[in-house]
Amino acid sequence: MRRLNLSSLWQALPRATAPAALGSLVSLAAQGFLALVLFRLFSPEEVGMFSATSQLAFFWASLALAQSPLSLLAERHQEPRAAARRAWRQSAWRLLWLAPVAGLGAFWSGLGDAVQVWAWAAALGLAQLSWLLAQSLTLRLGSRWSVGLVRMVPPVLAAAAAVLGAVLFPERGEGLELPVLLVSACLGYLAGAVWMRLAFQSATVPDAAGAAKEGSDLRTATAEAPPSSDPRSARLKMLHTLSDGLAATALALSWPAHYGAQEAGWLLALLRILSFIPALVHTAWAQVVLSSSTKVQLRPLKVAWAASALVLGVGALAQLALTWGWLDARWQGLSSYVWPLVLWQTAACFVAAHAHLPFQKGLAVQHAWLCVAMNAGFIALCVVLPWAIPLSASTHMAWLSAYMLLSLTALTLWVAKR
Repeated sequence: MRRLNLSSLWQALPRATAPAALGSLVSLAAQGFLALVLFRLFSPEEVGMFSATSQLAFFWASLALAQSPLSLLAERHQEPRAAARRAWRQSAWRLLWLAPVAGLGAFWSGLGDAVQVWAWAAALGLAQLSWLLAQSLTLRLGSRWSVGLVRMVPPVLAAAAAVLGAVLFPERGEGLELPVLLVSACLGYLAGAVWMRLAFQSATVPDAAGAAKEGSDLRTATAEAPPSSDPRSARLKMLHTLSDGLAATALALSWPAHYGAQEAGWLLALLRILSFIPALVHTAWAQVVLSSSTKVQLRPLKVAWAASALVLGVGALAQLALTWGWLDARWQGLSSYVWPLVLWQTAACFVAAHAHLPFQKGLAVQHAWLCVAMNAGFIALCVVLPWAIPLSASTHMAWLSAYMLLSLTALTLWVAKR
């Protein structure tokens, strides 16, 4: 009976679940390996520089995308190739006219030569923008191999390039003199962007025909997926994306500004690892469910609890590594960030597991406004609170974690109960 139940559950999953999950898990393993590389082969100052610059690039690319990858999945009635080409062109133009905003962020961060920081953020942003669109495109019409490889190749390549760079160039400066980590990340994103070629292929290529055949014989579930749509206006999507990007960038840039590059390296390195788990849930679960034409029987709560256990395990491993001296003494400052970040990212896993529901329940507009309000509070805590009240870095982190835990929990309950 147990075997039968597992078989039925497997058949109810959409065709892209397994390759997306495998690709995301390999990506997670590569991120974990990269974290060990960062701790062992790079200084906290180098990691802080890399993390802050890559966060600026992510903010720039995300704002330029204006949630186009999610809309590409939710609007299933649109022809995917034409929609992907249109989304890429519009996003590239937005990336261009947002360049002055990114320049301001590079100057405010105090990371060194603002022009070099801006240039690296531009290269990372354009490559990452293309890669994120490619992930959604492969879910719509790519083969199983494409769905998995587009997720796993970039982080694996970036981690390998970081190791190679650290070995070949052991004597490095702590600024932008030899940006091994930035070069590695750029190579990884460019490899992922290669899958955007699907948008410029003819609809009659064998790749698309194979995907259509798989879709017709989908281990079919008995019920169709609920209809989904994205009724948000372009202005609201832009505002939502802007608030998300500003929140993440405010944390990445205000931390070195208030507490120094070393504290930023401790925080951002650990956050990079833990935040990948809710991101994995969003890409390997919520996005796959949203793009599926059949109803998925697995409940979001089960996915959320499994991801939360993974966050807890990673946090415990980080604490053990510090306690037992597995890491260099320069990384002992991580200990004040481990458990606040674990609580925050656990709540984020629950939000990610339910991320498809607003588009299926007709709540996308209300959900977007709630996220904007939550992000506004987070930005105020990042930027304004240290000016209003003198705080240590650990106390500031405790405030942020408590706020995000309460806010994300409330958002999850609202989406699930409506």
